[in-house]
Amino acid sequence: MFRDRQRLFDGACAAAIFCLATVPLAMPTEAATPFSELQQQIDTLRQTHRIPGASIAVIDDGSISWARGFGVADLASGRPMTADTLFQAQSITKTLTALATVKLLAIKGIALDEPVNRYLEDWTIPENGYTARVPVSFRMLLNHTAALSNPYPDGCCGPKETLPTMQQVLRGLPPANNEPLTVERIPGSRFDYCNGCYTVLQMALESISNQSFQALMQELVLTPSTMSRSTFNNNFFLNDNSSIAIPYDIDDQPHPRAPMRHPILSTGLMWSTASDLARFNLAFAKALNSSHILIEQPLAQQLSIPSSTDTRSLGFFIGNRNADSQARGRYLFHSGSGNGYLSLSMISLDGDNGAVILINKAPNPWTTTNIPQFAFIKGSLELIGDEGEWPD
Repeated sequence: MFRDRQRLFDGACAAAIFCLATVPLAMPTEAATPFSELQQQIDTLRQTHRIPGASIAVIDDGSISWARGFGVADLASGRPMTADTLFQAQSITKTLTALATVKLLAIKGIALDEPVNRYLEDWTIPENGYTARVPVSFRMLLNHTAALSNPYPDGCCGPKETLPTMQQVLRGLPPANNEPLTVERIPGSRFDYCNGCYTVLQMALESISNQSFQALMQELVLTPSTMSRSTFNNNFFLNDNSSIAIPYDIDDQPHPRAPMRHPILSTGLMWSTASDLARFNLAFAKALNSSHILIEQPLAQQLSIPSSTDTRSLGFFIGNRNADSQARGRYLFHSGSGNGYLSLSMISLDGDNGAVILINKAPNPWTTTNIPQFAFIKGSLELIGDEGEWPD
């Protein structure tokens, strides 16, 4: 069914492009602009992997060289994907949360190695034998070594589900359906990817700033990065989903529990576009190499150097141009996976090269670690890197 619908849509797009091209004074649009050879290769790869739609922004020579959509944002209506289509960025959100944390702590004069419980209100990380030996610090939360449990193992909550409060999630109380957040081993002992860590960061940021997480992120990150399309609004799509990519499960049906809603925004619930995420990457690279209003250079350096492992900094993974983790790699990146969405955002350390790739098809990542749709993202990234002659 997907192939038939996709073939009809692709044919309709081709006809529309031809008709528009025959109008002498027609203004060019994204849909009417023919694919470049690279873009056609990417679209062929998309169809091979049966991905409904993708939105991609590419950075070359320190600026966004192109951004556009491929395929459809909505299979039912045939609505085309564009460069402005919104996606849940999933765990790419963590990079922006990390930057906001480092930035706010510096403003308030709080050290990264201070115990987090000193700054939490209403709820604190439960003490046990592990925390008696080593308290959880901000640095541990940022670099995924705080040893906290996962606050939403099944991906709660779908659009029509009742949302728990943050307190209910942290304490494991209904309607939350997770266990209470706990420390599971000695904090700082090893890297273990940690959604719970970034959950606590949201609580800490709100306590320290006396602002909502949404307002703080707008002030510290989105506005200085000129991310004008991005939002942490958890409700805007409920009555009108025409601006978003509809998230699809592996059977090409709208994911029954997506778009995801949750009181925890800091781990993966930012809505953004490929272009906005590319703007963030460029702003960060500018700060890292010279200066930018987003963040001071010493703080950008803290976010980009190895921390818990040789390939994990406070805010990024470190690797090569193919987004493979690699010690002393020349690229910073973060991927994301969630119900019906997969994403990748990366930038070279010098800010010259990068890409953001967002797609609207994925299985529930809390029930499987095998996500074959990511092969499209990796394949597209390789094509982009080859075309731009990115150094490795």
